Amino acid sequence: MSVALALVAGVVIAAWWGPIALRFCFRHVADPVAVLLGWLGLLTAVVVTFALAVAALLAPGTAHDWALHDLARLCWHWAQPSRPPALDEVLGASGALIIVAALTKFVASVARRARTAYRARRAHADLLTLTGAPAGPGEAAVLWIPHSTPLAYSLGGAGGMTVLATCTRDLPADQLAAVMSHERAHLRERHHLLVSAVEGLASAVPWLPLTREAPAAVRLLVELRADAAAVRECGQAAVRGALLSFAGAPHPPSALSMAGGEVGIRLQRLQARTPHGRDLAIRTALAVAALMAPVGIGMLAAVITCL
Repeated sequence: MSVALALVAGVVIAAWWGPIALRFCFRHVADPVAVLLGWLGLLTAVVVTFALAVAALLAPGTAHDWALHDLARLCWHWAQPSRPPALDEVLGASGALIIVAALTKFVASVARRARTAYRARRAHADLLTLTGAPAGPGEAAVLWIPHSTPLAYSLGGAGGMTVLATCTRDLPADQLAAVMSHERAHLRERHHLLVSAVEGLASAVPWLPLTREAPAAVRLLVELRADAAAVRECGQAAVRGALLSFAGAPHPPSALSMAGGEVGIRLQRLQARTPHGRDLAIRTALAVAALMAPVGIGMLAAVITCL
């Protein structure tokens, strides 16, 4: 098995079985950041490794007296009756076409989501101008919307914005503080950008379990991360009460809500003795393992094949 084909095998295996391994890690690792690094690392590794495999397949070998510069030149060589295409060229060209198609769809999807988020921010900014006071220097804006249903969500982008229904003022002070802390964590750590990128990748490559399952997993993990920030500032009881108060509340698709993710799982994590542990060693180990997984699996497959 050539190095390129070994890399492709590693990508396929990691993309199909990676979500199972990451779900196992989620059940046994308390730190949401560690599992989030695992998801993001594996997504990055799969994309980069596949691109490297395609480059290796298309790279000129010792058996060729020509250099490949683009797909058009490859098609020209294929058209010569005296030179049938080699298998590595066929696989490389197919992989290159997949990359181009996926990249095009990814860019279109991210641009579409960015436009939707921009319109939502503009609409909320107009309301803020009419009904609220601008934020102070270095502070995210807070918009209070007259509404009888508890609402709490944040919008990313320049400066960011937290949106709350006026009825949330009736909540206990510690719960309201927990909601504000939760949404500030989303804005501070750019969770909206992470979710948008992962959703764009899932739209571009929907046939892989890894990319297909990533958006829901990342949304839940960033909610757990924001919960952890709120717990540190306001306490576990306050965050739990806020979750119960906002469960099922609506929010725009581009927003991250206090009621987002799977609230049942978030409540279970809050009930745990150490619901949001932080361990640099575990974070590093999961990130490195995820980044190395496709290459490591591919090399192992090559060794097994050659035995």
